[in-house]
Amino acid sequence: MGTATRSAGDPAFVGRTAELAQLTAGIAAAAAGRGGLFLLSGPAGIGKTRTVEEAVADAPAVAWGRCVDDPGAPPLWPWRRVARALPGVRAAVAEALSGIDLAREGSADPEAARFALVTTATEALLDAAEPDGVVVVLEDLHWADETSLRLLRHLAGELQRSRLLVVGTYRDPAGGAEGRPLDRTLPDLLRWPTTRALALAPLTEEDVRAYLPDAPLEAVRVAHRRSGGNPLYLRAVARTPASGDGDGGTELRHLVRTTLTALSPAVLDLLDTAAVLGEEVDAGRLALVTGRPPDEVRDGLDAAVRAGVLTAVPDTPGRRRFAHAVVRDAIYGDLSPSTREELHRRSAEALEQVADDDDTAAGLVAGHWLRAATERATLRRAASWARRAADAATGSLAFDEAARFLAMALAATDRAGPALGDRAELLLELATAEFRAGRFGESLEHATAASDAAAECGRTDLLAPAALTVQDVAAPGFPPAVLRMCERALADPSVAGRPALRARLLAQAASVLADAGRGTASTVHSTQALTLAEESGDPQAVIDAVRARMKAHPTALPRAERLRLGRLAIDHAAATGQPLAELWGAKWRIDAALEGGDTATVEDELARVTALARRTRLPLVRWHDLRLRASVAALYGRFEEALALNEEARVVGATELTQDLSAAGMSGAFLYQYSLVTGIAHDLEGEAVSLMDLADDVPIVQASRTVVALVNGRRDEAAARYAQLRPRMAEPDFVESAGVAETLVPLVEEFGDAAAAEALGAIIGAMPMDAGGAGVYCCGSLEVLLGRLAAVRGRWDEAVGHFDAALAVDSRTGARPAAVNDRLGLAGALLERGRAADLPRAHELARTALAEARRLGMPGPAGRAAALVERAGRAARAADPLTGREREIATLVAAALTNRQIADRLVLSERTIESHVRNILAKLGLANRTEIATVTAAHGRARS
Repeated sequence: MGTATRSAGDPAFVGRTAELAQLTAGIAAAAAGRGGLFLLSGPAGIGKTRTVEEAVADAPAVAWGRCVDDPGAPPLWPWRRVARALPGVRAAVAEALSGIDLAREGSADPEAARFALVTTATEALLDAAEPDGVVVVLEDLHWADETSLRLLRHLAGELQRSRLLVVGTYRDPAGGAEGRPLDRTLPDLLRWPTTRALALAPLTEEDVRAYLPDAPLEAVRVAHRRSGGNPLYLRAVARTPASGDGDGGTELRHLVRTTLTALSPAVLDLLDTAAVLGEEVDAGRLALVTGRPPDEVRDGLDAAVRAGVLTAVPDTPGRRRFAHAVVRDAIYGDLSPSTREELHRRSAEALEQVADDDDTAAGLVAGHWLRAATERATLRRAASWARRAADAATGSLAFDEAARFLAMALAATDRAGPALGDRAELLLELATAEFRAGRFGESLEHATAASDAAAECGRTDLLAPAALTVQDVAAPGFPPAVLRMCERALADPSVAGRPALRARLLAQAASVLADAGRGTASTVHSTQALTLAEESGDPQAVIDAVRARMKAHPTALPRAERLRLGRLAIDHAAATGQPLAELWGAKWRIDAALEGGDTATVEDELARVTALARRTRLPLVRWHDLRLRASVAALYGRFEEALALNEEARVVGATELTQDLSAAGMSGAFLYQYSLVTGIAHDLEGEAVSLMDLADDVPIVQASRTVVALVNGRRDEAAARYAQLRPRMAEPDFVESAGVAETLVPLVEEFGDAAAAEALGAIIGAMPMDAGGAGVYCCGSLEVLLGRLAAVRGRWDEAVGHFDAALAVDSRTGARPAAVNDRLGLAGALLERGRAADLPRAHELARTALAEARRLGMPGPAGRAAALVERAGRAARAADPLTGREREIATLVAAALTNRQIADRLVLSERTIESHVRNILAKLGLANRTEIATVTAAHGRARS
């Protein structure tokens, strides 16, 4: 680590005053504890690297890393270079990688391991910047690999309170975006307030005059026009006759060729080989490829530096690089095809010796073999090295790069000729790498191809791994393809004698059947899977089977069994290296505990998830922690807290779980449930709704889109969608899918569909629970849904029973918003039943609901409650069956007076009072004097 150095022969540096000022201020701010990220962009030759060199020339500590344009470059290449200068970073990353075993398929969580790597590296980089500040320069990010950018993306969010300044340079894509990994990463980098983008513009004519202080004014203008203000081209133009008509790029290439003619043949041969090896030149490797003595190679490289063809690499003694990519391209492009192929062959053979001790060179070897020739043996050699490079990338958790190397190996194998067995293995390895990298669609495609190839060539040992490659991805098209692979693998006779493997295949089939809405078939498969898994004792099989069993039809399982299955997942999570298994186990236990009103278990498992989120810092775990807490807070009526947590979860999903399309949808679903419960309208349009188009075959999405249209006031659209949903309301598999029942009931109510209410009620009646929905929005007892459906059908006695049961449950569990709506439903049903004796209770329920709705902030229910209070009062006043004398006596009974006391007060006989009391009991349908007191008190409030 050190500062940038400039030789006396470097051309003058002009312009860039504003950019230098910003970079210098950034360095000072980082030293003071306010780190950040600068991104310098511009076309080739605009002076990005030179500008950074000028800015950091006086910085106390600078570490350089450079991306290279070579498909065989190992992952994290720029960061490896930075780590050389920061030993603490190198040691921390090595420690993070040690002990991670992804060899056993499914035995570890790749995402968790990769996240641990980037967080460890980030912390080490931030620590290395203490106490005086460090500048890390990452050059040519347009060539960066996915894993390097992943680390940079994570680091960017942690720079604000650090002493680390990161400066990245990248080339603008010609003609617009080129789909480079960087193009996909830039929006994430630029969203941080500590990121500054500096686009380097061409030099002005005044800058060119400063660069050519002795040139005539007209020559300055010509040089500015011909170079376009590009510093690299300007240097070329300045060294060629002013009468030339070519552009700067053409003249630069001409200058390269002219410069080369002044070098000796021995140096030219070195440069030819160096151009084949790559943009950076390692003297040791160059000597190995050319077979020349190291001293002779170093002398030749020094001559090339003096000629301006090569330049020194900052902070890396013995390493040189071409002055610009254009220079290297000009030399490489002038090689004849046969010479180029021969040099690639010699490079591959020489680098094989290096790769024997350094797996990071395996990709380079593969790349050279691929460009050396097209012989079958050579291509197979290339494929072998590419697979080795993929293994090394996997060991570094660089799954995107592993997939790139495996695609290289597959291409080489295909070019070499038919070999179905090898091809099936490669397809499977490629599918696994792509799944680990989050490229689920490509992974499914290659897993399916691997299964087909394995079946064709008789490699039955590959059928099960292919079927198990893509897991827990609920996307259109996935269930049928995965189910076909599972069925093919299960048909293999050898699987029958391997209970753990058979359990995993059955669990995989059950999972995709559940995603497809085929709950009955899913239950059958998952039940078999769980039995086999527990018999085998295999931790991974147990986790897979438990997950499938819970996904298939959880409400069909007793709560005690779901609590047990959740505990199984938690207990096996550590053994399989899967923190997400612990998350799912805790979530299942939360759902089961909510259904039974077991608040102590709910709080214990919420604490477990929060601790897991803090320990792993995995975005997915943090997202679930926020989601769970938001939904539980909503259950208890802590709406302000719930909305804040939901928003936090939305931000985590939008910024750190961008490949999981369900993340945005969950936050939108929370808001429409909140709107339904409270009557507070939210704008539910936008990303969350548009994402539903991508998964319109998923049951909950179909139901949710209809409710969202209704909540947003688009009743015609809701009616059209409802007509499509209506036939499915008699399908148990559809209705029992997670969240669907609660979503359908408001639709049935809105459209007054008695027939649908009857079909839906028959299914929901088999799945009552005390509370649920912890992943999205906790509802109260499902008994209330049965009450609402009975109300749609006009079955008021039935409705009263269900609302009463729901109110008892929700009062016990503390689900205050649910209890408000229970009371409203019950009050309405009592009034519709039309019994005079029900009026006082209906009035009291409505009054209580009104007060509670106002306390909780539920304007919709508050409005309905106020209307019910008024309605109950009117009914009570109109339906009072008592005469004036009877009402007077009832009031005295309510005051706890005896018949004798009442008789004395009213100057009547005690027998007359007894007769009136009997009439009151009969007219009101009451059993005793205590009930008279209760009803009279309520009646008094109603009349008031």
